[in-house]
Amino acid sequence: MRIKILNFHKILYQGDIISITAPGIQGYFQILKNHAPFISILMNGSLKLELKNIKKEIKIESGILQVKKNMIIVIL
Repeated sequence: MRIKILNFHKILYQGDIISITAPGIQGYFQILKNHAPFISILMNGSLKLELKNIKKEIKIESGILQVKKNMIIVIL
C-alpha cells in the first residue's frame, strides 16, 4: 500500500506501508491493504505508520485522509 502525506509547502512522507492508524472525528481508525474507498476528516493526534521493520509516528493537528485502490493521501 502506498501513502503520501503532504501539507501546503511540501511532501512530508511518501512510501510503502503495511498499515496506518489515524485520529478521526469519532476516534482512531486503522487502514490496511485492500480497504474500501474512504474519506475522513482528521483531528488532533498522531498518524501511526507501520512500515516493514519500523513504526513511525507523525503528530498532526487536523487534516483529511483519502483511501482509494491501496493509495492513501493525507493532506495536513
